[in-house]
Amino acid sequence: MKKISKLKATSISLALVLSSTTLLAACASDKEKTDKATTTPGAANTAAESAKPAGPKPKITVSIYDRNNVPEGEGTITNNRWTKWINENAPVQVEFIPVPRTNSSEKWNVLFASGQAPDLIMEFSNPYMKDLASKGQIIALDDAIAKYSTNYKKVFSGNETIQKLTRFNGKTFFFGRTLPFTANHYVMIRQDWLDKLKLPAPKTTEEYLQVAKAFTEQDPDGNGKKDTLGSTFYDVDYFFQLGQASDETLPMITSYHLNNDQYVRTWDRPKADLAFKKALYDAGTVDKDTFTDKNGAKMQQDWVNGKLGIYGSDVLEGAKGFDVYTTLMKNNPDAKVTILPLPKSEFGQFSPAGAVPMQFTSAINATAKNVEAVVKYVDWLMTPDVQKTLMYGLEGVHYKMVDGCPKPIDAEKNKKELNWNGDFQMMSQTGEMGKCVEYTNTLDPSKPVDKGYIDLVKQGRAAYITADRPTTSEVVLPVTLTDDLTVIKNTLKNTLTNIYTKAVVGGASYTVEQAMKDAQEAWEKGGGKKVDDFYTKAYTDNKKDVIYTKDYYKLLTK
Repeated sequence: MKKISKLKATSISLALVLSSTTLLAACASDKEKTDKATTTPGAANTAAESAKPAGPKPKITVSIYDRNNVPEGEGTITNNRWTKWINENAPVQVEFIPVPRTNSSEKWNVLFASGQAPDLIMEFSNPYMKDLASKGQIIALDDAIAKYSTNYKKVFSGNETIQKLTRFNGKTFFFGRTLPFTANHYVMIRQDWLDKLKLPAPKTTEEYLQVAKAFTEQDPDGNGKKDTLGSTFYDVDYFFQLGQASDETLPMITSYHLNNDQYVRTWDRPKADLAFKKALYDAGTVDKDTFTDKNGAKMQQDWVNGKLGIYGSDVLEGAKGFDVYTTLMKNNPDAKVTILPLPKSEFGQFSPAGAVPMQFTSAINATAKNVEAVVKYVDWLMTPDVQKTLMYGLEGVHYKMVDGCPKPIDAEKNKKELNWNGDFQMMSQTGEMGKCVEYTNTLDPSKPVDKGYIDLVKQGRAAYITADRPTTSEVVLPVTLTDDLTVIKNTLKNTLTNIYTKAVVGGASYTVEQAMKDAQEAWEKGGGKKVDDFYTKAYTDNKKDVIYTKDYYKLLTK
């Protein structure tokens, strides 16, 4: 298993997860015990008390993602046991402003337009945050950190890489964080189906297609019916070094790669990606309605019901992945699954999203009236006791110490009272918290299902956290598109998406070659070359602040 290197003095250990709601454990039994637990100061409360100002607390507003996942009886995302705990112990009084996790940018646009955007903006979309910086809607933080911060300044003062990541146009605009190297996106395969059909696990894209066909056509579940599907399109883009561009969530639309130290537009990878998806679709290995399954619900249903041979999703090291696995095993007790390293394509072999060792998550609104209070709150969120409490709850109520690590007392209680609070931890520096933060520490290896999932996490780390199969993004640029170029790109996204979708479902009537010709013509006519030129120039002009993905792996030791 990989471990983070500990770099002392001028550097620190870095790490990241692209997903945000993992490694949680929580509390309480009856109401009396719960009320007592949430109001009685523990170690974290005591530490927090010392940071409180003597007079009335300054008031600030802070965003919080609303995922509609607060359990019944726990309140709302803006008024619950954790918002109350924060306001009881933080050096500021916080009013939380909800932002839907899906399509968060739409809500942000409304909040900014109406003058209601909060003082502290917590947002995972780096492109959107850079866009806010370019428009002057958030402030440069260099002076504020120097004047008001203790914890943040101490943690990152010697860390050149995180400083690069959090800068925009030469100034620091974002607060960053570290997390452990973990596996996030994953692809699982039914090993028992492979065994029954006497097939090896696919190692190349060609073998992947053949296995997907076999899973579709050869009755791997043995019920005498042709009612199984071989695959999905989930993370297929990553097979072709697409899927994790620094500013792009639609990898087949814009594809940029390093070529002779130039960051240039490529069309060969999208073409190969499109051809492979079309082959999977034409062979009947994916659901014919795959493009309408926007949130993957149908795909997940097929998987847990034992009707899908290869399945992909995100949050391997977290409750989301574990819950899917437990449902699969409950419905199919004899199923055997393994993690599948992404198959090799003509462009190499890569890994899906995850394992990129740093992230920025927050910024300060340009209209914030008390910048000092906001910085003090960020510093407070980074204190060890606060981080520990938000992650594990209160000792003796939410967890107990076992072999030096907090262990949940009651997993079901935790699911109700804590496992949904991950977005309050967006400034937690879990990369500095050691092995205890690993999600597998919340599982019980004496239980067969838990042990099985622990093994899958180990497989995921071995498959996806390695320089031999790097994540597909080659660089992270410190700038973002101008407004006019963003309009061009977004318009062309719709055009190219329609072209590619038509090619996948169009059979012989619309070939890959014709689709790529149409896509390139549309890109050129629509002004796409201006976007290409911007990225090429941005790389050349900002090399001193460019982060290379390959350098992340230097932090790993075996």
